[in-house]
Amino acid sequence: MKKLFVLFLLSSAAFYTKAQQVEFKINVPLKKPFKQTTIMKTDVEGEQSLIMDMNMKNTVTAIKKEGGNYVFESVTDAIKMDMDAGMMTMSYDSENPSDDPMAKMLAAEMEKLIGKKTVMTISEKGKLVDVAMPEGVDTPAGQSMENMGMTASYPDGAVNPGDTWNSEIDSKQTKIKALNKYVGKDAEGYIIESTGDVFTPTDEKIGSFTSKYVLDEKTHYTKGANMKMDMDAQGQKVVIEMNITVIP
Repeated sequence: MKKLFVLFLLSSAAFYTKAQQVEFKINVPLKKPFKQTTIMKTDVEGEQSLIMDMNMKNTVTAIKKEGGNYVFESVTDAIKMDMDAGMMTMSYDSENPSDDPMAKMLAAEMEKLIGKKTVMTISEKGKLVDVAMPEGVDTPAGQSMENMGMTASYPDGAVNPGDTWNSEIDSKQTKIKALNKYVGKDAEGYIIESTGDVFTPTDEKIGSFTSKYVLDEKTHYTKGANMKMDMDAQGQKVVIEMNITVIP
């Protein structure tokens, strides 16, 4: 009887593990837009201290799939930004324009994004293949953060809860190396957690990060994500916190 009970427990555990096993692969419907809200806080400590809070609203649409890659168009619908540099403060809200000179100065830069498309090619395994920013905008470091926000990097094969895999994101100015872990599935969806480091193109470590993604059960696309990145930029400590919410 004892042996039968042990075999039952082992069989139940094996069945449960198999039920939780999943092969992550993005499978989103084409031409169906969804709304993405990104809240980002940047805190710079040093000779030029700065606190910046930014809220961005985007409409993201998978316009086509070529082979194993999706082409996404992300249109920036609105930006709200508050900056505090100690002796100087600035605010900008694209949905509520202001005649304040500082707000107009920010508007001159932000209007390069408002209503404009960023086109990203992402593999069904979550790897950034290519990105085209709007004309006049060139933020390579931001491209890495944008990709991190849209999706985690997925392993080649099926994984069980607790399994881990490595991934890299490269841009012109930074390289991000991560260790990813499939935590499991709950009522919200699949959960992936990542930890890693940020390097220059010459492999000099300049920071580290942690992140958590909640993936839609059917599409494996990010429903929500939060991440924190600590960096050392030219002697100044930079902390970036980002929270993303996606609504179909």
